[in-house]
Amino acid sequence: MRNWRNDLVAAHPRLFGGASQGWRDLLERCCVRIEAALADGDLFTTEQIKSKYATLRFYWAGRLSDAAKAGVQEAIELAEARSSCTCETCGAPGRLYDRGGWLATACPKHAQGKPVPVKAGRENLRIVGRLVGGRLRIASCRRYDRETDSFTDVDPRSVGIEEERD
Repeated sequence: MRNWRNDLVAAHPRLFGGASQGWRDLLERCCVRIEAALADGDLFTTEQIKSKYATLRFYWAGRLSDAAKAGVQEAIELAEARSSCTCETCGAPGRLYDRGGWLATACPKHAQGKPVPVKAGRENLRIVGRLVGGRLRIASCRRYDRETDSFTDVDPRSVGIEEERD
């Protein structure tokens, strides 16, 4: 069966030929994890995949069981975390660079611009906040480990992050 998306890219190589392959592996991992999370009867559609602020964004829609929803969300969070430390050009370990107001994640070989400083101890840290009673509260604080492609919970206070007290 022919795919119109592939036909479009093939018909206009100058417009789509420059697409980066650096995040291909992490997207493939994400898709495998999403497939594994889905159960019979779950409805899932990928709406959009893009780069924003030098990291992957994966938007989806559907009707899923709570367990499937949790599995899909974890798969996407892992892919987004990996993108923040993976060169978007070649897939090697990378870091964030400021290219004159444009952010990119790159390895030393593909680096351009200035490295964006990260406070010591906060490397690959993912903090999710939630509004509770009009105040921002930390819902989770996890560190991404590129080697194992997994998260580890972190006590926010251990990295100098204190929640606002009432």
